[in-house]
Amino acid sequence: MKKLLEKVKGLLEKFKSQNKKIKIAIIVSILAVIIAIVSGVVYSSSNKYDILFANLDPADAQTVITKLNDQKIETKIDSNTNTIWVPKDQKDKLRLELAPTLTSGSKGYELMDNASSFGMTDEEFKIKKLRMQEGELEKTIKSFPQVQDARVHITEAQDSVFAKDKKPGTASVTLMLKNGQTLSEDQVKAIVAIVSGASQNIPKENVNIVDGKMNLLTKDINSEQNGSISSEALSKQQAAVKAQEDKLQKAIINQLEPIIGKNKVKASVNVDLDFDSKQDTKTTVDPNKVIISQENNKEANTGSTGATSQSPVDNNMSNQITNNANNSTSSKENQKTNYEVGKSESKTISAQGAIKRVTASVIIDGNLDATQQQALENAVANVIGYDALRGDKVSVLGMAFDTTAQADAQKDIDAMNAQVASESRNRMMVIAGILGTIILAAAIAGIIVFMRKRRKKQEEEAQLLDTLIDDSIIPKEPETFEPIEFETKTKKSHLEEEIKKYAMEKPDQVVEIIKSWLTESER
Repeated sequence: MKKLLEKVKGLLEKFKSQNKKIKIAIIVSILAVIIAIVSGVVYSSSNKYDILFANLDPADAQTVITKLNDQKIETKIDSNTNTIWVPKDQKDKLRLELAPTLTSGSKGYELMDNASSFGMTDEEFKIKKLRMQEGELEKTIKSFPQVQDARVHITEAQDSVFAKDKKPGTASVTLMLKNGQTLSEDQVKAIVAIVSGASQNIPKENVNIVDGKMNLLTKDINSEQNGSISSEALSKQQAAVKAQEDKLQKAIINQLEPIIGKNKVKASVNVDLDFDSKQDTKTTVDPNKVIISQENNKEANTGSTGATSQSPVDNNMSNQITNNANNSTSSKENQKTNYEVGKSESKTISAQGAIKRVTASVIIDGNLDATQQQALENAVANVIGYDALRGDKVSVLGMAFDTTAQADAQKDIDAMNAQVASESRNRMMVIAGILGTIILAAAIAGIIVFMRKRRKKQEEEAQLLDTLIDDSIIPKEPETFEPIEFETKTKKSHLEEEIKKYAMEKPDQVVEIIKSWLTESER
C-alpha cells in the first residue's frame, strides 16, 4: 500500500512539474477515457434487451407476460404503451413462439379450439358462430395500417317462408384510428365491402361505420346509394368545373396579352359541365328487303264414282263385283315468303364531365372600334371552342381600367422595397463595421504578438552572444565580487608584485636579465 501511495505521489509530482498545456492535455485524455468507459457500460446495458411486442392489446399483453413468467424469462414492461422487452438473444425465438397466441383483443375461430359441441344447443352454436364471425372481421380490419382498434357488431338476417316477413341483416363497425390518420371514401367503401361480403344477407347500405370521434363515415356512401350525390363527389365536380374555368381564363389571357399588353386583359369564364351518364341508342333502317324464310306447299286429290264389293262368305275367295264409273284428279300448290326490313343499331355512352355550355366575358383596357371588337371576339371564341348549338356566348368590351388602386399598391411596394433596401444597407453597414472591428482587433492582436515574438527573439539572440566557458553559459551581466585579501601587504610582497608586473609587461627584458645572471654565476 505504501509503494502504491509513493507511486501516486510520484505521478502527482511529475504532473505538477509539467507546463500548463501538457496538464490540460492529460486532463482531457483522462476525461475522454472515463466518458468512453461510461458510454460503453450504458450502451451494453441498454442493448441487453430488445422489443418483443409493442402496442399490445391488454389481453394479449397479459397472455404474453404469463407465458414469459412461466418460462422464467427476464422482461421489462412499459404499461403506458403495452410494450414488452426481452433479452436480445431470445427475442426471435420468443416472437415466433408467442405470435400465434396474439388475438389483438378479438377472438374468432379460437373459440372453437377448446370447445366441445357435446350438449350445445342450436341457439348457443348460432351465438358462438356470430362471435367468431365478428372476431375474424375485427382482426381483418385491425390489420390495416390506419386502424388501431376495431369493434364489429352484427345483427343476423331474419328468414321466413313469407317474403314480407324477411328482414336483411345489419352490421355496425366502430374504428379507433391511429393519431394523424384518416380514411378516404374509397377506403371506407372497402371496409363496407369486406363486412358485407363476409356476412350473409347484409347489403352494403345496411353497414354503418363510426370512428373514434363519433363521426358516421358511411353517411355519404349510403346517401350516394340512395340516389343523392355525396359531399365528396360534389366537391370533385366543383373542383373539375373550377379547373376547366381556370384553364380557359388562362388560355384567353395568354392569347390576348401579347397583343393588348400585360395586365390590360381581364377574363371571366363560366363553364357548365354535364356529370350525368347517358346512353344513346340509334337504329338505322335499310330500305332493301331481306328474305328470312320461304315455304312451298303442294296438294293432289284423285276421285271415283264406282264401288267394289266383296262377298262376306269368304274373304279368300275372289268374289268381287265391279261397277264402272267416271274417275277425277285435282292438285293445289302454295308458296309463302317472309321478308324483314334490314336495320343496324349503334349505342353511344356519353362520358361524365362533358361541356354543356360556355360563357366568356373579356374586358380590354382602352377603347375598341367595331372591327377590333369583332376580331377579339373571334379570337376568344376560337380559344374556348365556341359552339352555337350549345348556346355559348362571348362578350368583349373595351374600357379604361381604374389604376388608382394599382398606383397605390405600386407606391406601397416601392416604399416597402425602399425600406427593405434601407434595412439591408444598414444591416450591411453594421456587418461591415463589425467585420472591420474584428479585422482591426485581429490586426492589432497580430502586431502585438509579432512585437512580442520579435522582442523575445532579440532577447534569445542576445543570450546566444554570451561567452561559453567550461560548457557553462556566462550570464549577460556577471556579478561582481569584492577581492579577498589572503595576505597582508609588506615591502617584500610589494617588491614581488612589482617584479611580477614588470615580468608580465616586459618578458623579453626579464629573460635577458636572467641570462646575464646565469652567465655571471658560471664565471
